Amino acid sequence: MRILVTGSRDWTDDKAIAEALLETRSPHPQRITVVHGGARGTDLLAHYWATKWGWITEAHPAGPDPKARNQRMVDLGADVCLAFATRWASDTGHCARAARRAGIHTVDYGVSTRMEDRS
Repeated sequence: MRILVTGSRDWTDDKAIAEALLETRSPHPQRITVVHGGARGTDLLAHYWATKWGWITEAHPAGPDPKARNQRMVDLGADVCLAFATRWASDTGHCARAARRAGIHTVDYGVSTRMEDRS
């Protein structure tokens, strides 16, 4: 199972991330891969929990174009995308909307990243 995690660098609620990951996991923990952007905040918190539980992590640090990195992570595929957004207009929102367009089930935590909820 591949879990794509995207979120704000300012996200600090590690309990919400841990709970979301646990709710999403498959019955085969050794086969869970958590894909993230390698940034502070959400990404590193997801990385912490995944490694604590012995899951595989796959970091994709942002280069000069974070949107291109987001699209690469989506293109690699995932079973689910967990989005921890603090603002609709953000790289988190961009990644979550790209995941939805790719047919990846996406769950929002914090602010909605859905196009129809744009404000």
